[in-house]
Amino acid sequence: PRYWRRINGLQKHIVNHTAHEIVRFAQDHDADVIVFEYLDHMKMPKGFYGAKRLRFRLHYWRKQGIQQKVTEMAHCQGIRVARVNARNTSQLAFDGTGVVKRKGKKDLCRVSTGKIYHADLNATYNIGARYFLRELRKSTSEREWLSVEAKVPSLARRTQQTLASLISFHQAMRQIGA
Repeated sequence: PRYWRRINGLQKHIVNHTAHEIVRFAQDHDADVIVFEYLDHMKMPKGFYGAKRLRFRLHYWRKQGIQQKVTEMAHCQGIRVARVNARNTSQLAFDGTGVVKRKGKKDLCRVSTGKIYHADLNATYNIGARYFLRELRKSTSEREWLSVEAKVPSLARRTQQTLASLISFHQAMRQIGA
C-alpha cells in the first residue's frame, strides 16, 4: 500500500504540473482554444498480461486526468478546450503525401517522397488542421461545403484530413469566391 500511495501521489503531482504548464503556455501565447486528441476509448491490446499489462496501464495512466484538469483551469481563464478524432493523426503526413513510416527512434518519420519529419510535429499539424476544418465546416453553408468537397475529396472523410486538406480548402474557397 505504501508504494501505491507514493505512485498515486506522484501521478497527482505530474497531472497538476502538466496541466499548469499547458495552461500557462496557452496564456503566454494568447491562445483561444486548447485542442486535444480524443483518447477516451483506448483499449488494452490482446496478449498483454503481467508486467507488460501494468506497463501499458501506467503508460496511459492519467491522460483523462490531465485533460480534465486542463479543461477546468482553461475555463477559469476563459480558454476553450476542444477534442478531435485521434485516428490517423500521426500516421498521415501533414503535406498530404500519404502514410508515414517511423524510423527506429520513433520520433522521426519518413514520407513516401523521402522527406523526414518529426513525428510529433507532424501529428500536431494534423490535429490543428482537423480542429480548424471542423470549425470552418460549422460556419460554411451546405452548398458551399459540398462544392468545396467535390474539389477536395479528402474533406469527405474526417479521419483522412491533414494540413494539406486545410490548405486545399482555403484555395477552393478562394476559387468559389466565398
